[in-house]
Amino acid sequence: MVSSQYRLHRIRQGDEWALNTLAKGNARFGHADDRPWVPPLSSEEVNLFVSDPRTICLIAIHMDTNHMAGFAYGCVLYRRHTKLRHLCIYEVGVDIDHRDQDVGKILVEGLGAEARQMGIDQGFAFTSVGDRQTRAIYESAGAQGSNEGEVIYGFEF
Repeated sequence: MVSSQYRLHRIRQGDEWALNTLAKGNARFGHADDRPWVPPLSSEEVNLFVSDPRTICLIAIHMDTNHMAGFAYGCVLYRRHTKLRHLCIYEVGVDIDHRDQDVGKILVEGLGAEARQMGIDQGFAFTSVGDRQTRAIYESAGAQGSNEGEVIYGFEF
């Protein structure tokens, strides 16, 4: 999806500031029950994040104000079947001032375009059944839902 209001930028080395801005402004990109602030990554971790070719992190920048309107990131994962590499869309966040303007859809489609440039044509995402906003973003970008009986588990190691 092309937009006259937003441009996409892939975060790479030299864009470390963007991750700190997103961490400090977490409340603007999340939901009401999300944490208002999360600590930024350490400098070493930010450098690893921005230099990892398997991580695709995009920010949408509003053309008139030059402010971040949203972000999305995913990681290339290896799978044992179908095709080796898939893109897991991990997170999409849209600034509260830019919701209902297709920013999320633009970001997800941008992730798809980046994946295709890497030779990846399949991917997946997950979200809570109750997260209507994120589900709407994924569905607007053409995602197919899964069996409602599936459950995602989180681990702490």
